Parts: sequence; C-alpha cells; structure tokens
Amino acid sequence: MKTISAKEAKNSFGSFLDSAQREPVMITKRDRPIGIFFSMHDVEALMQVSDGFKNQINTGILAGIADADAGRVTECNEDLIVDLQKRLKTKLAHN
Repeated sequence: MKTISAKEAKNSFGSFLDSAQREPVMITKRDRPIGIFFSMHDVEALMQVSDGFKNQINTGILAGIADADAGRVTECNEDLIVDLQKRLKTKLAHN
C-alpha cells in the first residue's frame, strides 16, 4: 500500500487519484496514519466480500437455531473446547 502525506495529496491531487486507482493509498499527517483512500472498484469488491461473510454468518446462525430446535446440541465444556482447539490446529497445519 502506498503512503503519502496529506500535504502531498493536496499538492498533487491528480497524481494521488491516479495512484488510488492502482492500489489503496494511506494518508498521513505528521507521520500518523489518518485514513485510507480506496478506488470505487476496491470499495465494490470489499462490499461483495462483506456481503458474502454476512450470508455465511446468517446461514450458520439459522443452521444453529434449527439444530437447537431439533435437540442436536452439545454441552460446551472444557473437554469440548480442547477438542475443538486440537481439530483447528490440525486443520490449519494441513492448509
């Protein structure tokens, strides 16, 4: 990600806009990040990813409610948590 100062963005606005079409641009003021400028293409892509996650979360919640209504539940205890952690570590090691 390209980084420029707010003063540079102001003084070279056309160049700043061109850069933002190629990649997100972080704007700093007094060497502190104050914002990031994204192209509309990047924003649309981020919104699609966000919508995808929302749909996955919604689907998971509905499945969980259906499982609970049908009595397919597991008590969350220390043994279950340890087992889930082991399974996650194994899955991550294979990816």
